[in-house]
Amino acid sequence: MGMRARIGFILSAFLIFPPAWAGADETCPRAGTLGISRTVEIDTTGGPGFGTEHYKAYDFLQDKEVVLTFDDGPQKYSTEAVLKALADECVKATFFSIGKMALGYPEIIREVAKAGHTVGTHTWSHKAIGKLKTFDDGRAEIERGISAVHRAVGGPIAPFFRFPTLVDTPEAVAYLGKRNIAMFSADIDSVDYRRQSVDHLIKSVMQKLDKRGKGIILMHDIHKRTAKALPVILAQLKAKGYKIVHMTPKAPVVTLAEYDETIEKEAKGLPQVGAERPLSSIVKTVGGTPPKNEAADSASTENEESEPEGMPASSLPAFPSAAPPATVPDASSPSPPASGSLPDSEKHSENGAPDSGSATNDPAVPAAGMSSRLATQHTADSASAPPGSTAPASPAQAASVVRTVSADEVRNQAAAEPSPGNMAPVTAHEAPKAPHKSLMERAKETWKLWFGE
Repeated sequence: MGMRARIGFILSAFLIFPPAWAGADETCPRAGTLGISRTVEIDTTGGPGFGTEHYKAYDFLQDKEVVLTFDDGPQKYSTEAVLKALADECVKATFFSIGKMALGYPEIIREVAKAGHTVGTHTWSHKAIGKLKTFDDGRAEIERGISAVHRAVGGPIAPFFRFPTLVDTPEAVAYLGKRNIAMFSADIDSVDYRRQSVDHLIKSVMQKLDKRGKGIILMHDIHKRTAKALPVILAQLKAKGYKIVHMTPKAPVVTLAEYDETIEKEAKGLPQVGAERPLSSIVKTVGGTPPKNEAADSASTENEESEPEGMPASSLPAFPSAAPPATVPDASSPSPPASGSLPDSEKHSENGAPDSGSATNDPAVPAAGMSSRLATQHTADSASAPPGSTAPASPAQAASVVRTVSADEVRNQAAAEPSPGNMAPVTAHEAPKAPHKSLMERAKETWKLWFGE
């Protein structure tokens, strides 16, 4: 048998009888992964607070349960590495995104939502609310952050908010209560913004967790050291018997129209999610030899429906709208700052310490052009335990705020109302299925595996 015949036989055998590692099922849950132990639904009416470092009323975690949270993103490379580490272990987390960063990297924050993670907000530019001249400025930081992240995701986001530097003010707490937005502190601060080795970061997080036994862990997806440490942290959580809890909201946040309009000016032409067209459908070589990437795009679009990058428009639910609440004071939005990334003076952690180890790069904020959406949040009475209260809630009160969602319920919700991300995950464990590969693609992969490029 000649060499070509032998190679052909080997390729045929792999296509017909692929080994387990070549055609492994990439859906979650997968055997041996950390996974999610339970999904909880949080009723944010009245603005409840979570995280015992500041809010002790609603401690819903049991022993050995952990909630993973990430602040300040998205960021190129580091957020992508964090997403991969979470996907490898079939784990879901909550991301508190900064408005400027989300507008700078909309494609990344969309991937966060598409992967089923919960997306909350962390102000527009990470300014400490208590250090601003007036609360009108603080309200603008909060609302512009919400509108910007909502705009970048292009779909529902959670009414979950975390204060920069973890410092709130009475006015801000009262305002978020009227807006029915939950506030999140933390139980365990990784202090990953400090210059340190990856090994030291891993050891520090696990020691704090082992001492407390459970908790909401605060990390930052803008730091490379955190992205490098996360796979090991997840492996140690699994080895030590910790369980991951995924937080989801009972209802999405509703943006305010005046801040949506302000963010449209900041976006400067960035199209609405679902409105993008593939480059190959816009620019086509008609003379000469097309570049390889254009030829590949053209070939792929011949057999597929034209669908934009990011989340397809068909998967986006309608955005709720209502009249502006009378109890939420109006204020004109301040002049928008120059678009870009987080200023160097504001690249700091929840404790305000500058990060000398890994500063973020300035994202090129894309330009704007989507008609603004009129959407406002209705008000509601405050929760029985006020935000910031140090007195723990009774079991009945806690049960009215945090509810464990069964897998069947999540599946039914997903079937009834599809969403681009965190509002209705397929199951408590599932991740999007890997795309189907043709026989030719599988043959090429097998050739590359055995013989190289």
